[in-house]
Amino acid sequence: MKRTKKVTIQDVARYANVSVGTIDRVIHNRGKVSHEKREKIEAAIKKLNFNPNMLARTLALGNQFTVCALVPAAPYAGHYWTMPLQGLELAAAQYKDYGIITEYFFYDLFDEQSFVRQTNQIEALEPNGVVLAPLFLQESKLFTEKLKSKGIPYVFIDADIPGSQSLSYIGPDVKQSAFIAGRLLHSLIPEKSEILIINMVKGFENASALRRMEKGFRGFFRESGLEQNKTIHSLTIHSTQKDEVFRELTKFYIKNPAVKGVFVTNSKAFLIAEFHRLHDLNIRLVGYDLVPENIEHLKNGTIDFVISQSPAQQGKRALQTLFNYFVWKKEPEKIQYVPLDIIIRENLGFYINFNRYLQNGIKNNQ
Repeated sequence: MKRTKKVTIQDVARYANVSVGTIDRVIHNRGKVSHEKREKIEAAIKKLNFNPNMLARTLALGNQFTVCALVPAAPYAGHYWTMPLQGLELAAAQYKDYGIITEYFFYDLFDEQSFVRQTNQIEALEPNGVVLAPLFLQESKLFTEKLKSKGIPYVFIDADIPGSQSLSYIGPDVKQSAFIAGRLLHSLIPEKSEILIINMVKGFENASALRRMEKGFRGFFRESGLEQNKTIHSLTIHSTQKDEVFRELTKFYIKNPAVKGVFVTNSKAFLIAEFHRLHDLNIRLVGYDLVPENIEHLKNGTIDFVISQSPAQQGKRALQTLFNYFVWKKEPEKIQYVPLDIIIRENLGFYINFNRYLQNGIKNNQ
């Protein structure tokens, strides 16, 4: 027997071409709705055979939940951190009519004190929940201890803090993603080769995921019995400014001219690709995330593989997790890994179209 698909309030909103909030006002006979829209909504409810569920009924109680999202500021359009924000905004638009109020706070990727200032503001607000990208390890630990003492649940995205008492972690399996990067790079370079891991971060010791990432990358070669054939270097550059990155790369390659492959641990692989192109270096390159600059270098072949960590999905699922926790009293899984997609020139078009679809979805829901 074929099961009938459950009709949701979002289905009715789409059918009637109105917002979820307008549907709710009609269902509960509150607020002003034009006669034309009311008739349109009532017709849609009848046509789709929609029965308002308990969630829709509880909206009349006026419950509201404030969620503070603390993520790095994107310094320019198309930067990696625009993508988790897109996911957060998409979910915020979806749940705002259910009483979820989302407040956004941003910190500088290279300034721990900006992170601390924002956490102080969030503490003063005493929200119902927090979505946090804990890229500064020590500062994140201090902040989450305060949230715990106040009984405020928090969800991590992009990076995890092992042993923490977060409600959930939503993001990549960092060690496994780096293991995959090792396998990909190995497929591109000679059997006996030198490899370079590049971190671009203010302080390697305070970057919560980079140690596990490097461990995962080296783990591929160790577990595959390839360690003796590969010399793996590591270079941490305390900037993402092009001139500084190029200066550090120049110094490194002068001393280590035999490098055949590079793994970049963040979304800045395009900087390394540009350096290689300018200096006519035949070095294979693997990095993360489908930012516009990486797309261009995938197209021209100066980046070989990009591993996408579903950043928009991370933001969307984080807010969805808190919504389910507040409204449905649903305990989430402690770890929610997102898919890891391997992107090459040949499947690039699909992912570009997918991201465009996501952005349009956000605009239509706002």
